[in-house]
Amino acid sequence: MEKKPTSGMAVAGLVLGIIALVSSFVPLLNLLSFPFVLLSIIFGAIGVWQTVKGSKGGKGLAIAGLVLGILALVVTGVMYASAAVADSAASSTASVAEGAGETVVAEQDEGSAAYGVTIDGCRVTEDYAGEAVAVVTYTFTNNSEDATSFVVALHPEVFQNSVELNTAVGSNWDSETYLSDVKPGSSTTVEIGYQLGDMSDITVEVSELLDFDGTLLAEQTFSLA
Repeated sequence: MEKKPTSGMAVAGLVLGIIALVSSFVPLLNLLSFPFVLLSIIFGAIGVWQTVKGSKGGKGLAIAGLVLGILALVVTGVMYASAAVADSAASSTASVAEGAGETVVAEQDEGSAAYGVTIDGCRVTEDYAGEAVAVVTYTFTNNSEDATSFVVALHPEVFQNSVELNTAVGSNWDSETYLSDVKPGSSTTVEIGYQLGDMSDITVEVSELLDFDGTLLAEQTFSLA
């Protein structure tokens, strides 16, 4: 009986199936394995068809190539799915960790502040010369370990039309309290007058006197009209 020639498609399908299956297990390399997977299945199927017709031999090789190609396809799909799930889980964990870190930092900053201040209000009055003055009321809290005053601890600034206002002198507000020392853990009310240029809005900003980062402890805008 004459021996039938081995199907070239069967051999090619087997070789490509082996390459596809091996590469499908290797990270990054499995990104390139899909063409080998596809070709091994196609060549294996053609090889099986040729051997079934009886024109070629190598049916076992063709079936092996087809099976290896299908296995490589399954492995590649599982690897892709696992990588996607792992990446999603890592992203979720990173987001939670980042949010928690921001909360901790905010709590530490608030708890470690040496001084606290609130901007409680603003009223318009006159100084000794009869000029319009905006009197801003603050509440100063000393969270440090030593007695200190508002003027030593804080740096208030008041802006009108983007220009800083000068402090005023008058008798219609208590202009001495910002010089008084406050014991640790205690608070006091402070009033400071500022010479107005007109009756447009003013913006009050307060930071620590020795804070060179420009971090604001309080900020408030008042309408004088």
